[in-house]
Amino acid sequence: MPIDSTTWYDRDPDPASIYQGDLLVDVPVVLMPPAGDGPWIVLRPSLPLTLEDALAGNVPKIFRPHAENAPLVEAWGGQQELVLAKGIKTPVLVVTQTCDIERRRFIHVAPVYGIEGFDQRKIESLTANEIQYWFYLPDHLPLRPTKQFADLSQIVPVHNSYLRRARRLERLTPLATTELQKKLASFHGRPFGFNTRDAVPQEGDYLCARCFYVRAQITRRAIAAGQQFPACEQCGADVLWVKFVPLNPAG
Repeated sequence: MPIDSTTWYDRDPDPASIYQGDLLVDVPVVLMPPAGDGPWIVLRPSLPLTLEDALAGNVPKIFRPHAENAPLVEAWGGQQELVLAKGIKTPVLVVTQTCDIERRRFIHVAPVYGIEGFDQRKIESLTANEIQYWFYLPDHLPLRPTKQFADLSQIVPVHNSYLRRARRLERLTPLATTELQKKLASFHGRPFGFNTRDAVPQEGDYLCARCFYVRAQITRRAIAAGQQFPACEQCGADVLWVKFVPLNPAG
């Protein structure tokens, strides 16, 4: 199936509502910075406001930054803190189910990035929608003259008030929305197991989950630690080994 603007974007979207698969702009998202080697930077309001006042929404004249381990700061004394983080205003793709958007205070979105700096092989994988944690968004002149992708590994919640202020660039067609749902299900809900690229972490008996789900067959094999997982006699390299743990080990 070719992925282009004709198949991917709704030409006549309903302007009154926000749907799963809407591509929005003017939505700020906050990404957690890397931990690094130093402490977190926490923020304290100028007097007379206290941290509790600021957490309640009272904005001081200034916020002063402090290392979390600084004397007298008493960081993380409660359940909340004000911290220095990175906020970006990049286009976002709405990933929360359409039927939940009106009822939830927080909506999940995925930030959208361009393909600048990608080599040709990466672009080919992206445009075929083969990268498990990226969702391809083809260019659509004149709105978006370059190829982009939603990074599903960076899904974050935003308060629904920001969506009401947002401007929609695109809405996915039902076909594209189904592909998004399939990608979300594959990324977040795929069965866990080991394949032939993995090293055996622990000696024991392993079962091929694919044999069970595809053939209703039990394939069990004792595998020693330290080697690569072998192929399955039935599934070959498509094997999905899971460690067998008896419910009653003493029995």
